[in-house]
Amino acid sequence: MNYNEEWILSNMNGSYSSSSASFANLRTYHGLCVKRSGENYERVVVLSKLFEEFTVNGKKFNLDTNYYRGVIYPEGYKLLEGYELYPIPAFHFKLEGVSVVKSIVMDPQNDWLVIRYEINGDLPSSIFLHPLLAFRNYHRAMKRRDLNVKIVNNNDLYEFWSGEDYVMIQTGGNFVQDSDWYYNFQYPLDMERGSNYEEDLYHPGHFEIKSPQAPFEVKISCSEGMPESFKHVKARMLMAQSSSNGGLITIVKKSTVFLTRDDIIAGFYWFGPWSRDTMVSMPGLLLVTRRRRLAKKILEKYGAMIHGGMLPATVTANNLSADSSLWFIYALYKYYKYTAEKSTVKKLYPAVLNIINSYINGNEHVGLEGNLIRVKEPQLTWMDARTDNVIFTPRTGLPVEVNALWYNALATAKHFAEELNLKFPENLSSMISAIKEEFKEKFIEGNHVLDTVDPDDRSLRPNFVFAFSLPFPVLDNFSSYSGAVKAKLLTGYGLRSLSPDDPKYVGKYEGDQYHRDMAYHNGSVWPWLAGPYITAAVKSGISRNELLEQFKPLMSLRTIPEIFDGDEPHEQRGCIMQAWSYGEIIRAYYEDLQLIEK
Repeated sequence: MNYNEEWILSNMNGSYSSSSASFANLRTYHGLCVKRSGENYERVVVLSKLFEEFTVNGKKFNLDTNYYRGVIYPEGYKLLEGYELYPIPAFHFKLEGVSVVKSIVMDPQNDWLVIRYEINGDLPSSIFLHPLLAFRNYHRAMKRRDLNVKIVNNNDLYEFWSGEDYVMIQTGGNFVQDSDWYYNFQYPLDMERGSNYEEDLYHPGHFEIKSPQAPFEVKISCSEGMPESFKHVKARMLMAQSSSNGGLITIVKKSTVFLTRDDIIAGFYWFGPWSRDTMVSMPGLLLVTRRRRLAKKILEKYGAMIHGGMLPATVTANNLSADSSLWFIYALYKYYKYTAEKSTVKKLYPAVLNIINSYINGNEHVGLEGNLIRVKEPQLTWMDARTDNVIFTPRTGLPVEVNALWYNALATAKHFAEELNLKFPENLSSMISAIKEEFKEKFIEGNHVLDTVDPDDRSLRPNFVFAFSLPFPVLDNFSSYSGAVKAKLLTGYGLRSLSPDDPKYVGKYEGDQYHRDMAYHNGSVWPWLAGPYITAAVKSGISRNELLEQFKPLMSLRTIPEIFDGDEPHEQRGCIMQAWSYGEIIRAYYEDLQLIEK
């Protein structure tokens, strides 16, 4: 049993609840109620923990677990007999003959939680519940500070306020105030990452529940109102989960965790929405799962964000990338293929032409060289890791996937014009065939496709796969170039970002920020790249059964992370759940391996 396996619940607000199976918080990002704050996607850890002490047959049992300096205390994990994370997190404790099942649900629309305790055996004579409050940004662990917590009692509903943030807890018991601090909690995963990892938490007091009945429920709210019951919130939560016909049902249902009211969270825990990730993820997360209204809402939102023909890389900053705008055109094409809805395409078609013309006219970031796109600055492609002044994969010049997306964008625009009975500009039409010829001339060397041109980079990376996998591929003979991918990049969890034969290869994503960033795009396995590989492979005639077998380890995971180590045994690294990891696996599975209608 993996006591440190992480679980997470989220809602459409962008708030979440998360910890480990033992309920030891392992990161600054863990917390029972982590609330989205403001218009951006920053979050506040309001309620870090709510730990329990059960008195059974005169003996006290503490279900909690914490890491401190050199010690684990208490050792509630020793009472844990097992757990399930699907369809809801449920944890089975054994208290000397008494079984306790602790289950947690989160409302899909509100920042509400309900914890349910099912008890089999002698009922406890009392239960003490201890809230530990943080009231701090989820990126930063905090030491003891001046924290003015106001406590309001409304019958058996207790409110804990710090500034504008608050949490309401309803247990049916009495609250005994003590206003104390618990010191030196340690977060081992943050310690490994070289970030801040030690924290003090505020203990306002405890709840006393005498002679509790079974089952017993605790209601928690970090927003207006309170949940009705565990049963009610559970039904709402399960109803809100994504669904589809066929395989990968658990992966599809878990993919709901990334969805907000008008966007897609790139990954948990530390990302908000990223334009590129949102557009790549959309077909799998929203179109396969028939959440087409949300897809339309997101496309229109991002369409309105285009400025000067370019889409910002994130929704919270005015930073640009070389390819996010081109991925927007890709996502709009996929939306049309699934919906055949011309009105949305017609509304956004001017934005498509605006994007294309912005690349033709050029700016300080990108511009045309011949008919291909030159990236003028480093750190503008998806391989963008940087620590201080060190950019590990600069990729200036002509990046292969950016130019594959460029060809796809022009071909898509022409397709839209034909569908809408609009005149397509002649200069753009002539560019399509010119790009294809120029691409072959510049990027192909024998049976190898360069990663970038001028400066020429012959490193074996997975980026050229997009030349074969996009809806309008600039190359169409993947079987002639796939041998090196199979030999050096392909794993059961996705594609390596660099061949192990390359001197820049780093096989393990570990250590401090610098060393992790060094490995990030120089060897780490990216599961989202399984999607384009599957699409290109199916187009080239590779057996679907072979591909299902190849990626069986990936498709069998309980949660799909951001990356894996390049070296075996391919340990999971980075975000514990990443949107495009889910989106591309779902898309490729249903489009290419199950052949759904779209």
